[in-house]
Amino acid sequence: MVRRTIPFGLLVAAACGGPAVPPASPADRLSAELAALVDSTLAGAPEVPGIMLRVEAPSIGLNWTKAVGVLDKATRAPLQPEHTMRIASNTKTYVAAAILRLVEDGKITLDQPIASLILPASVATLRRDGYDASVITVRMLLQHTSGMFDYAMSPAFLGLVTKDPAHRWTRAEQLALAVDSGAPYGGPDEVYHYSDTGYILLGEILETVTTRSMPEAVRELLGFDRLGIKYTYFETLDSVPPGTPAKAHQYLDSLDATNFDASVDLYGGGGLVSNLEEMARFYRALVRGEVFTKKETLDAMLTMSPQSQKERPGGYGLGIASGTTDGVVCYGHGGFWGTAARHCPAIDLTVTAAVNHTSDASLRQVAEGAIRLAAAAIAAAK
Repeated sequence: MVRRTIPFGLLVAAACGGPAVPPASPADRLSAELAALVDSTLAGAPEVPGIMLRVEAPSIGLNWTKAVGVLDKATRAPLQPEHTMRIASNTKTYVAAAILRLVEDGKITLDQPIASLILPASVATLRRDGYDASVITVRMLLQHTSGMFDYAMSPAFLGLVTKDPAHRWTRAEQLALAVDSGAPYGGPDEVYHYSDTGYILLGEILETVTTRSMPEAVRELLGFDRLGIKYTYFETLDSVPPGTPAKAHQYLDSLDATNFDASVDLYGGGGLVSNLEEMARFYRALVRGEVFTKKETLDAMLTMSPQSQKERPGGYGLGIASGTTDGVVCYGHGGFWGTAARHCPAIDLTVTAAVNHTSDASLRQVAEGAIRLAAAAIAAAK
């Protein structure tokens, strides 16, 4: 956290008619505005236990983070900026980037049908609902244009999870639920519709192509060690890295979901545990071109599909979304449990935020508010 204090001597001198206190720097002013944003957001959302925000704006020398509220409503332990949390669908960006690294390595192609890349049992399950794995491609899974029904948002899945939160799901069970719970949204490449189903299959592709576990493949293909990412891991599929900060409790309305088995959201559509600092490090490195070996790979990832641009502001590319706030284009993702990451390349701004509650309004308020405040401060400092 950035902390700047005015020397006591200058305060005394000013009070006695001495030299005036130097004006606050852009970073000082922005720090105060960001702190007020976090405090006011929490004050206006009594259902939210805690909020975390991190803002990195190198052009004005700002590397700022703050947490307010509590880690756990039962113990009232204070939330700290370094605490980790389930980042849910933010995981999709990591999985997509790992898939694109396989493309760079010549192991697969974006327009390759998935039939030869997933397990035969998965091909058979898809066929039961009319999905043709010989037509659906890797690109379609990445950009949510495969037409696959989203098991994760089906009433059947949500009912089963809340009824038996300790159930250990398998990827095969979730794929079968997608097939049995809803009809396809459309034919391959016809429409955009967000779908975790496609991303659990991308997780399977990582395993079949690399012959490694999904966590190993993601970590090695993305170069976690090189990027300095130490405390980001797939819950229950990885061992918890030594020294990892405590994990915040996350709430589904008033229900503490901490004890939901991690397999509820684990196999590629979600599953990662991380914190704001490491999320910022990853998204910043990714959008700056420091994860891939070829510029055209990043260009492909950041190209929003025509189908998605009809359905959502900004659009969705290959595992990452685009959005514009006060004229500033940012790339990033969000997660169901209350996480968001954005990098805005034109002004070299990175914002990561978390609320430990499924409150979209509070998350948007703090994340988009931070972008507005930081963009204004960066512009004013030029």
